[in-house]
Amino acid sequence: MDKIRAVIIGMGRMGKTRYNAMKRHGGYEVVAVCDTNEANMEGYEEKKYTDWKECIDNSEMDAVIVCTYNVVIPDIVCYSLGKGYSVFSEKPPGRNLDDALRMKEAYDRAESPILKYGFNHRYHNSVIEAKALLDSKILGDVVCARGVYGKAGSPDFTHEWRNDTQISGGGIMLDQGIHMLDLMYYFMGEFTEIQSSVDQLVWKDMPTEDSAFSILRTSDGKVASLHSSAIQWRHKFSLDLICTKGFISLNGLLTSTNSYGEEKISYYRKDLEQKTGGLGKPMEHTMCFDSDQSWDYEMKEFYDAVVNGEPVKLGTIYDAVNLMKMIEGIYRV
Repeated sequence: MDKIRAVIIGMGRMGKTRYNAMKRHGGYEVVAVCDTNEANMEGYEEKKYTDWKECIDNSEMDAVIVCTYNVVIPDIVCYSLGKGYSVFSEKPPGRNLDDALRMKEAYDRAESPILKYGFNHRYHNSVIEAKALLDSKILGDVVCARGVYGKAGSPDFTHEWRNDTQISGGGIMLDQGIHMLDLMYYFMGEFTEIQSSVDQLVWKDMPTEDSAFSILRTSDGKVASLHSSAIQWRHKFSLDLICTKGFISLNGLLTSTNSYGEEKISYYRKDLEQKTGGLGKPMEHTMCFDSDQSWDYEMKEFYDAVVNGEPVKLGTIYDAVNLMKMIEGIYRV
């Protein structure tokens, strides 16, 4: 197996997650790790740096894996693309639309660029099954969706870097809600009309929102409602997809915290003639999952793009720009 020589910039939780997925894949050789906090690199045998530019300039590699704070992502991505390296970057693609557009300019200037953003929710098994159902047209066409993605904040929530607008660019919507927005975009297309209410309902002494409610509409009339919350005291992931001939329900999500419940997908075919059940209670088909391979699927796709010349399918620069355009619309209240 050909090896991708890679450096990981940022060795916090996500850097470690990507490191482990790369090791499981077997096609990566991590040649260096970098973090401004040296404690995050303890226990790793690879060469260590505290300055990301020094790490890139002094490493022999093929790819840069970016797992840093949002504010630093555009600088590292643009610099790495300019050096001719392939880049995998965590979401969100910067703090705002300008950051995403800046990275697109660097991508457009680069020769044979490979750039992928980590939106791992698209690779969850329930989401893969939902996309297959929609593509099969067995349930007709999706026409509307309802999504809730919420968590309980934390004891030190107001002081987390994610709620420092200079570092993160936004609050719970940009940090976690962007995953739900990305899934809706994946299933339904880009939303061009957006109404929203972005609020501090409980955590009032911080500059970012703890709740965002949005009504979104595509150019061809599909409608979605999204609630992103840091005051969902019982963690919740729920996405309903209503189609012309049926209905898909995704509930629960396998994560490292195991706090979102069992991951499952249920689907129902429209049965107004009551052939398989009572009116409004059609036959249910449910699949449950007990493992999360999303991180592995993502790193495999990046490997195939770098080594085998396959296109980046999910998490492209075009996805990044479209998502940040929609995020900007949600924040523009």
